[in-house]
Amino acid sequence: MRTNFLLASVGFAVVFSGVGPIAVKGETYYVDQLAGNDRNSGTHADRAWKNCPGMSAYSGTELLHPGDTVYFKRDETWPVSGPQGIYLTGGVTYVGNSWGEGSDRARIRATADLDAGVVRFRDHLTYETVFEGFEIDGNGKVTTGVDINHSYWSLMNGATKRLEDCEVHHTWSRQAFGQYKYGIIVSNFGGVSGYAENVEIINCAVHDTSRDGICLYPGDENENCRIKNITVRSCEVYNTGQDPDYGAGAGIIVKGYVQNAVIEYNYVHDTKGATMFVNGNERRHYGVGPTNVHICYNIFTGSTAHGAIRIYDGRSGQDPKDLKIYGNLVYNNTVGGGFYIGSDLGNTLSLLVYNNTFYNAPVVISDNSAKVMVFEFKNNIVYYTGGVALTDSKGQITSHSNNIFYGSSKALVRSNGIDYNLIDIMSGYEPTASNSNPLFTNPANLPTGFTGTYGKDKAPDSDGLSLQKGSPGINSGTVLSSDFGGSINSLCRPVGSAWDIGAYQHDRRTNPFDYSRD
Repeated sequence: MRTNFLLASVGFAVVFSGVGPIAVKGETYYVDQLAGNDRNSGTHADRAWKNCPGMSAYSGTELLHPGDTVYFKRDETWPVSGPQGIYLTGGVTYVGNSWGEGSDRARIRATADLDAGVVRFRDHLTYETVFEGFEIDGNGKVTTGVDINHSYWSLMNGATKRLEDCEVHHTWSRQAFGQYKYGIIVSNFGGVSGYAENVEIINCAVHDTSRDGICLYPGDENENCRIKNITVRSCEVYNTGQDPDYGAGAGIIVKGYVQNAVIEYNYVHDTKGATMFVNGNERRHYGVGPTNVHICYNIFTGSTAHGAIRIYDGRSGQDPKDLKIYGNLVYNNTVGGGFYIGSDLGNTLSLLVYNNTFYNAPVVISDNSAKVMVFEFKNNIVYYTGGVALTDSKGQITSHSNNIFYGSSKALVRSNGIDYNLIDIMSGYEPTASNSNPLFTNPANLPTGFTGTYGKDKAPDSDGLSLQKGSPGINSGTVLSSDFGGSINSLCRPVGSAWDIGAYQHDRRTNPFDYSRD
């Protein structure tokens, strides 16, 4: 009955052999909690299973194989218990939002504390593992929502592991009881025996978590504990850090040896810890840390204590960091700052900060011992009327140009103990800077997410922090590498004669009367 593997979206897969690609068909299964029966074949909607292989409640004998597709009926709930909720089979596609009459996603709900996650991933060497269109409800139990190589690690360096269009919520743990659970975590405690690579977290909502929301967080048992090739895109994260024993709880965290990560077009808000937190290894240090991490085109706001984008070491020790931070909108983060580097930062730092908009969110670089390899700060808007817009305690920024600094303080920039005010900021600190009002379109209308399609027209859902006609930021930026030539509103830079300053790039072709500077 079975004839190997498939590509889930069309029912076929391409298997490469010595004589060229061969299309082979896999099985399609259906799971109906209300009307199904595990003794059924599962291969037709009217002969659906009640539970799915990989759930402790499943009482059938069928096994899933790489290439299979499993449809869960919409608007139904599967209670899960045991060491893990649903233990995925590598190479299988699970879909919870396309079959059935209901409009809600299929729901996987913890009914007991779980060692691993409500959903636990595994992978296959050549076939993608996909979990798409589910509500993943921790139900206040001590559990992680989605566990990708965390509680029970193994080698997971095969094909893509994708979590897409899922809602993950109400995971719980208490630090006082030695419990550490998360919304979604990608990890590795086994070194080369447990690499986790090629992970995509796309279009998910993560909220009401006891600790961090989305964690890229390998262990540090040895120097080979690392995760690699991770994408976090188009997610919303909020209400993190619900554990009363825990003083933080970031929205998105990159901690330890995370290599080649892209964190883009996410909306992270109302977090107990930083909205975006970058940290070193937890206990042991091997001269490795976050490497080639791109944090771009996100909206960060509403951290209650720790600031928006926070680069820190703390008790975790000091590890090198290689980060690119560009095209982000950061607003209303006065406590902890819009961009903050901690005083305990050490080892080496390579940092590019380009084309960000910081509104009511100062930039603070504390006195630290890091050896700065490169630290460029270009084409940014820092708008802060509550004090110094940019503080660079030791003058560690190695290159800065074409920024707009705007505020009411006598000191717009404080660098290496020297204050630069409205008058002398351009003559004494940055000749290409501007101290003029950037002329935002409508700061009272701040974005609360994104609209549009990724790769086409994705943009913030309101343009309050875009630039209006006559802004000193239009066509006033320096030209940077094309690697950073996107924008938060999906236009490629430049459109006019030069790059715009800040997160937005404007297209005068759509409104030719708006940009007299073009």
